[in-house]
Amino acid sequence: MRAMLCALTIIGAIAAVSCDERNDADLPQVVYSLKKNIVTPGVALFVDADRDMLAVAASSAGTYVYSIANPANPTEVFHYEPSGRLYSSEVAIDALNGLVVTSASPAGEPGDKYPIHIYDTGERIGGLAFSAPVEIELSASENEFNVWRTDNTDGLQYDSYCYNADSARWHPDYCTDFYSGFDVGTIRLRGFGIRDSLVAVAQVNYEIRLHDVSTGITRSRFSTNGDPQDCAWYGNYLLVADYVHFTVVYIPNVDSPVVAKTLTIPGADRLVRVVTDGNNAILLDDVDGIYVVDISVPTDPKLVQSISLPEPSGVTATNGKIIASDEQLGVLIYQR
Repeated sequence: MRAMLCALTIIGAIAAVSCDERNDADLPQVVYSLKKNIVTPGVALFVDADRDMLAVAASSAGTYVYSIANPANPTEVFHYEPSGRLYSSEVAIDALNGLVVTSASPAGEPGDKYPIHIYDTGERIGGLAFSAPVEIELSASENEFNVWRTDNTDGLQYDSYCYNADSARWHPDYCTDFYSGFDVGTIRLRGFGIRDSLVAVAQVNYEIRLHDVSTGITRSRFSTNGDPQDCAWYGNYLLVADYVHFTVVYIPNVDSPVVAKTLTIPGADRLVRVVTDGNNAILLDDVDGIYVVDISVPTDPKLVQSISLPEPSGVTATNGKIIASDEQLGVLIYQR
């Protein structure tokens, strides 16, 4: 009987999520529709996608990688379970080189906390020199990748790995050293976004810092109309998850950013992450769910969809798909 009740609860929750839209009369029809709900063995804490590959941090169940070329029928290709009391709390995936990075918690627990795996073979190729990252983001080219992170001890930092054909091995810090991080001092950091050599970092002092990683120089610092939590680039525009606002900043000149538009999201409680998919900005409200904003005209953004979730924990986007993690429901894949 207990199993039957649990099954009915999950089916009911999926049915509720599949409706997608809140009852907002001014919103159009569904832009993204639910294709699949993966009920993860552990609590789904974070997701990251690249091309047609999806990585999931599923708490005590570990890290999973799925192929989502067919979003209605994902295929599991990799599973890693941290040892001891560690659990997967964040992930980053590089589909170009076939690598997945796990960030494990809790911070004070010893063990293999930041391993890198080849997800096709399961081989562990190394580990990262993190302490307690706030957010991680991976940038990759063929045979090279850098894992950037904001860290409230070290500031903005990265770990590099390059593939050496002579030894047929990946080597840490084998790449050209091109960056010296900045020390945050007493300023604590939040989310960030990378475009070429320019990194935008949201800080708890209500500022955004534009930092050039090719020179190690901070080019400018500026405030928005809200409380910046995370940043993403869209051409010459910086998109900001601004707590209850969505803010668009025009940056034709990195030394002179201009706030172009602040859109208040009705009903938003805590917008903490922003990613892009084509001409859409995807905002994660870690209380309510997901908001989709049309940014085809960046100076006139329009809210086009909202997706209610009971306990949202992460969001990513790739190739016309939004993937969300939810601590009750698992992983939800939407497609437009």
